[in-house]
Amino acid sequence: MWTMPMWMHKYKKLICNTGGNEIEDIMNNDGTNSNVFNNAPMALICVAVKSQVALLEQLNKKGLLV
Repeated sequence: MWTMPMWMHKYKKLICNTGGNEIEDIMNNDGTNSNVFNNAPMALICVAVKSQVALLEQLNKKGLLV
């Protein structure tokens, strides 16, 4: 299970395109991502949020976040 790291909480409001879902729920939603034909809108939301989280993780790893 993915849990939002403490350092990321201050950037939580910057993560958009959640469709009103919790970020943790989206990050742990592997079923929808694997079957875009099952629920295309949710699959697109998952991809959008996961890419934003990945960007934040890379920026943090490189020490570029304040």
